[in-house]
Amino acid sequence: MKMNKKAVSPVIAVMLLVAVAVAAVGAYFIWYKSFQAGSQKNVEEQTGTIGSKLRVTNITNDNVTFYITVKNATGKALVVTVSDALTESLVQITIKDAQGNPVGTGTPYTVLGTAPAGNDYALFTSGTGGVPNDEEGQVEYHIGTDIQPGQTYTIIMTASGVTTTEKYTAI
Repeated sequence: MKMNKKAVSPVIAVMLLVAVAVAAVGAYFIWYKSFQAGSQKNVEEQTGTIGSKLRVTNITNDNVTFYITVKNATGKALVVTVSDALTESLVQITIKDAQGNPVGTGTPYTVLGTAPAGNDYALFTSGTGGVPNDEEGQVEYHIGTDIQPGQTYTIIMTASGVTTTEKYTAI
């Protein structure tokens, strides 16, 4: 069977044109998606939601207490009393209401191991009385006044030179 050379060339040209068009469209979508992912990652890093060494992983509340679960990746144990400044760090926490006013008296609170006398305090509720490096633990932030359901609070936590900020709408 003899093929017509004139008929083969246009078919190959069309196939090459389609292949180039598909490749160009594919490259555009890959670039576009990577741009979106990069921007999202940037936003998340700026707000502390990923890559943070001190990360709030869960928040809940009852009428007078915030329960905050924190993931510690600071390289230091979060403790009540520092006995070795190289491997341990105190934790300070402040919670502000929607108007930016700190809730409770005496903020920022240094997180304690047991509740002191009075209505306002922050304490560790994890079993060790702190949060070892690369583990999660819970902090209770108790205030003497009622937490307002539906109000957005800002939680600011600092340990080992790292500060993380989280917004939370009370339930």
